[in-house]
Amino acid sequence: MLKTFLQKLDTKDAVIGIIGLGYVGLPLMLRYVEVGFRVIGFDIDQEKVDLLNQGQSYIKHIPKASIRASLEENLFQPTTNFSFASQADALLICVPTPLGRHRDPDLSYIKGTMVSLLPYLREGQLLSLESE
Repeated sequence: MLKTFLQKLDTKDAVIGIIGLGYVGLPLMLRYVEVGFRVIGFDIDQEKVDLLNQGQSYIKHIPKASIRASLEENLFQPTTNFSFASQADALLICVPTPLGRHRDPDLSYIKGTMVSLLPYLREGQLLSLESE
């Protein structure tokens, strides 16, 4: 299974899922698209997903032209539908982990993400947490 996954990475046939399309997830998506991977981008904010599907950017330093190009090349699919996670070979979780008043991390975003993902995880997927 690992060999198949690595082959998919080598040939750019791996589908990358990025959960959280904020200041970490959106630039990460663009980088994967830039090198030729297909990316499914997940966010719970329907407004963000709608803007992305219209080729718009809500982050100042990310030009809308980059978003539009990724959509036009069919390399980026923004969605709020977590069932598409089953199509991804790798899932990168890029949700906030803010610090509480005692400087301990608030894991509620990570826990919520996992609850949304669990029904759609499958054997052989890579799951990575990219803490913000």
